[in-house]
Amino acid sequence: MADFGGAFFLDDWVDVVVLRTLDGHTVPVSGSILVDLCDEEPPGPDLLSELMDSTVRVTAGEGCSLFVRDSLRAIPVPALFAASPWLAASRPVIVRDGNGLAGGLLVRYSDATGLRIADPEADRDVNQDQDG
Repeated sequence: MADFGGAFFLDDWVDVVVLRTLDGHTVPVSGSILVDLCDEEPPGPDLLSELMDSTVRVTAGEGCSLFVRDSLRAIPVPALFAASPWLAASRPVIVRDGNGLAGGLLVRYSDATGLRIADPEADRDVNQDQDG
């Protein structure tokens, strides 16, 4: 597997679930079900589907620095995500009116352009397209 870079690849990314606040409530960007990150029970099937559809894989080396990846990894995994094997390694990124702060990084999200992360090391934005 090392011949194909498998060992490096597994350490080269972090999954983030992009959430937005609307009227004081938190919802996935690809959904409308309210999210309680402190809930210690796994999300139900409908919420899990919306959270998975709102997940973006941020990969170092594809226009994203190791600093950005490590800053996102430093965000604690919330109880709701830890309760699900599908989300146990994911970090939340919360935006309000399309802007937010995650792991000390400025982030922007729009349905048209996806997740953009300000990379202070490169002094530019990293565009992470959303699959889903």
